Amino acid sequence: MYSDIAEGTRRADPAQAAMAAVQLPWSQASSAAAGEKRFAPSKLSVLVEVAQELGWPVDAVLAGTGLDAAAIRDPFTLTSPSQFLHAARNAVRLPRGYEAGARVGARLHASCYGMYGYALLCSESMRQMFDTGVRFHQLANGMLQIKWVEQQGLATWLLPSHDTLLVRDVDEALYRLLIDLQFAVHVTLFKDTMGPWCLPQGASFTCPEPPHAALLAQLLACPLAFGQAQNTLSYPAAWLDRAPQLANPITAAHVSSQCLRLLEDFRWHAGITRRVYQELTRTPGQFPDIEVVAEALSMTSRTLRRKLEAEGTSFTDLLASVRKALAIDYLSTTRLGADDIAAAIGFSDAVSFRHAFKRWTGKSPSEYRREAGFLQG
Repeated sequence: MYSDIAEGTRRADPAQAAMAAVQLPWSQASSAAAGEKRFAPSKLSVLVEVAQELGWPVDAVLAGTGLDAAAIRDPFTLTSPSQFLHAARNAVRLPRGYEAGARVGARLHASCYGMYGYALLCSESMRQMFDTGVRFHQLANGMLQIKWVEQQGLATWLLPSHDTLLVRDVDEALYRLLIDLQFAVHVTLFKDTMGPWCLPQGASFTCPEPPHAALLAQLLACPLAFGQAQNTLSYPAAWLDRAPQLANPITAAHVSSQCLRLLEDFRWHAGITRRVYQELTRTPGQFPDIEVVAEALSMTSRTLRRKLEAEGTSFTDLLASVRKALAIDYLSTTRLGADDIAAAIGFSDAVSFRHAFKRWTGKSPSEYRREAGFLQG
């Protein structure tokens, strides 16, 4: 799913169908996070392909992004959400630019998404694939918040209306491109994962019927309705327990752990979160409290808490993440005992450390060290 985590809902009572919670995308988190260059140029590369087919100058699409055609072709180029959004703004101003979203989305296959795409392909069931898509959505360099519900015999994806969009400075034309892209990506990825038979039952759009309605109908391969109250894409709920073509429970668990590590890295290295992380790791073994960190960042602790919350984390969570990372490093690379590690990461005694480590990893420190293959002799 294209668009920047939480799980989809289970079998919801139709009278109370609760939406799945979602982590806020980069757009609300911070402008700094939007400028972080950490994504492969896959989406921009596809946008450039579409541009060439529609007869647009590539330079016109990439104007103002700081990128050129050579950079987009380089697999080692890293791009930011802001760069893609800037290129998309350029695209909608070009002739037939209203077609760009659907055309790009239809070409964004699972192979464009790295570990995220692999996690979808290996899911044990369609239900798990839906949940995985939402949980790790931040890894997809997305612009829209996504969620799904199961009710009235349907598994329905819900996308934001223009007035609830979290992405900043989006006019109607750009919004249309992002929504079309999201719809098309869903359909493409679900067919990649489940098989070509997996087509939606129907799609509804809050936007009025566009000039390219026939193209949308062709790419989504389902009945469309425009001018509706919500943006929805629905599949039969009876399919949710079917297994994807490449389902592999062992690989799915392994890939999920990799995705979790990537998400943790995202949180530590974006926006205000990165700055707090730097303060917490500035002096080994010494962890300042939130008041000290806030003063170092020239803000109040209340403001700092609010900014961290907007990025989907908290000071407590960050401190626990730093301590956990240090503990794992000590257990994996040194012969320090539990008492010494406890003191090194700010615990009053080994018992408190052991309890915390068990909570973090599900294992005791000795179990973790043994499984990590640390040689005692």
